[in-house]
Amino acid sequence: MIQAKKQQPPIGIIVTWGKDMIEANGGLLRFIRYFEDTCQDDLGWWFHKCKNGPTHDIAFVYVIVCNRIAYRLFYGGYETGPRTVWKWNGQSRDIEWSRLILAGPFEKAPGKIPMRGFQGFRYVYEPLW
Repeated sequence: MIQAKKQQPPIGIIVTWGKDMIEANGGLLRFIRYFEDTCQDDLGWWFHKCKNGPTHDIAFVYVIVCNRIAYRLFYGGYETGPRTVWKWNGQSRDIEWSRLILAGPFEKAPGKIPMRGFQGFRYVYEPLW
C-alpha cells in the first residue's frame, strides 16, 4: 500500500469539522442544513479553516462529520490573508484565517464510511466512492 502512495499522486484530501466549530454555529442539524443550502449547486462554495494548504495538485475534498465521511466537494484552492465575504442578506463578514476553498456541488456519501477525526488534513490516493 505504501508503494502505491509513492508511485501515484493524491487525488484529494480529507478534512474534519470539529465538534467545537459545529456547536459554535448552532448545533449539528442547523449547521448541516446551512452547509447543504450553501453548497447545493455549482456556484456554492465553502471556506474551511486550515493552517497549511495541500502541496499536491488535488481535485476532491472529503469532509468528516461525527467520525464518518459525509461529503465530497471539489477543491477550489487555498488562500491566506484577510477577505470580506458577502452573505445573501447583504451583510458582510471579514475572514482573517487561512482557508481551503471547497466548491460545490457537494455529494453525500453513499453510505456510512467510518473514519476518526484528526487535525489538519490527510491525503487520499483512491476515490472513496
